[in-house]
Amino acid sequence: MSMKRKSTQIDFTQNVPQQVTEWLEEAAFTLAALPANGLRPAGARSGWPDIVRDLEDVGRLDSDIMPPRPEPDEVSRLDQVLNWVQVFGPSEQHYRRVINMRLIVHPISGMHRWNWRKIAKVMGTDHKRAHDWHRCAVEVIAKKIAQPAFFSSQTPQNTVF
Repeated sequence: MSMKRKSTQIDFTQNVPQQVTEWLEEAAFTLAALPANGLRPAGARSGWPDIVRDLEDVGRLDSDIMPPRPEPDEVSRLDQVLNWVQVFGPSEQHYRRVINMRLIVHPISGMHRWNWRKIAKVMGTDHKRAHDWHRCAVEVIAKKIAQPAFFSSQTPQNTVF
């Protein structure tokens, strides 16, 4: 399920929208793999490990229950992608919403929890238009991150935090 990227930078000499799409896909998988513990007030718990009821469950625990924790560079790329989602202006909020919905994937199956028809229903449009909005949003991100003005002196171009 996890998509390993070899580069920590967008290559502006190549197809930038395609790279943005790949980074968005990887970010969705990374987001799904982040641990969800420690986010709520802790209740009563034990330091003992969970009881294994069947020896067959031992091999399943690591692979089927949750994906492996993301590597630090994957989390850095996720942070970068989440910054990209903020580039949309007031008239482009539907783009941001579609991108955010597609960033939610099931941690085990890797399937998008928001398919195009569900997105279309929530946004009051056709599933083909929702897919087009996503494609247009990727193009907007690609154009904006390619501009040197997008980056400040503290955030150099092509840098992943």
